[in-house]
Amino acid sequence: MSRTVADRSSGETAAGAAVRAARRPASPRIVGVGTAVPATRWRQEDLAAVQGELWGLRGAELDRWRRIVERSGVEHRAIVDDPHDLPGLSTARRMERFEAHAPGLAQDAAARALAAAGLGGGEVTDLVVATCTGFAAPGVGSSLIGGRVGLRREVRPLQLGFMGCFGGVAALRTARAIAGDDPDAVVLALCVELCSLHLRSSTDPQNLVASALFADGAAAVVVRGGAESGEGRGIALGRGRSEALPEHREEMTWRITDEGFAMTLSREVPLAIRRSLGGSLPRGARDLGRSCRIPEARGSSTRSRRRSGRRRSPARSIPAGSTLPAASSATTGTCPPRRSSSSSRGRSRKARSCRRSWWRSVPDS
Repeated sequence: MSRTVADRSSGETAAGAAVRAARRPASPRIVGVGTAVPATRWRQEDLAAVQGELWGLRGAELDRWRRIVERSGVEHRAIVDDPHDLPGLSTARRMERFEAHAPGLAQDAAARALAAAGLGGGEVTDLVVATCTGFAAPGVGSSLIGGRVGLRREVRPLQLGFMGCFGGVAALRTARAIAGDDPDAVVLALCVELCSLHLRSSTDPQNLVASALFADGAAAVVVRGGAESGEGRGIALGRGRSEALPEHREEMTWRITDEGFAMTLSREVPLAIRRSLGGSLPRGARDLGRSCRIPEARGSSTRSRRRSGRRRSPARSIPAGSTLPAASSATTGTCPPRRSSSSSRGRSRKARSCRRSWWRSVPDS
């Protein structure tokens, strides 16, 4: 009797779980990605030489600039304008150039993301735009209505401004919230930044560091929720986690001046992040929820599995909401990515050494 009751109870529990799982809405997913960079591509050393001449660097200042450039890990940068024309421009003139150049990059990235998702612009219900390097109303998003991208007049727009590098994360989080609330929503989230427009005449160490790193480009994703997203398609977006470090607020800033936007970037930034992650990652891992599986590149892991003698899954699991590398970038670096296989430990050590040496070259403010 007790076994029959237990079997019936467990059967009802399993059935209830199946019903609840069927009713649970699918996690919003990224189903298309598109990127765009300007056609003008500079080698890092060539652009740095031009910048040094514009600043009139000599002696110890020039040596310091060269050390920052050499240890930045950047090989090439794509920019929209001639750097000779930028120092001395007023902020108003820089905003005019943003209005001239940003829409084209935004359209390219949006069109590629929609093509990757197999959707037309007319199917987009919501548009989220993030930028911190230029401002105008009605904004970059208005250039996507009609024309080549073909968004409808009824699209619901939202612009996130002046959030810095975190703006892209905020755009993804907003797109996830919209798609999670409305299973019929098709959200186009777009980031466009023209950092080169804020090349300033200042030789402050913080300005030198920023001027050695950033470039121009745009990236877009299409996010869908509900059954239309496809359970096994794309990248699932989890809830993510945010943690503010108010005690370090002056170590990375972005402020408007009469000569463009000015960045503060202290050498303490990576150390502060590393210390904060030590406590937040265990909690954040529990909050991320679902994970997605990314297939390995074809033929890339069979040999390493045979050498190690261990049987591995043909896919690896990463936390939902993790940041994945874009298909192309406005800035490319020489530091190799971290790898876990024994054959690439030397490259991993080189990458860590490269990163450490660059941050040691960043001067204190």
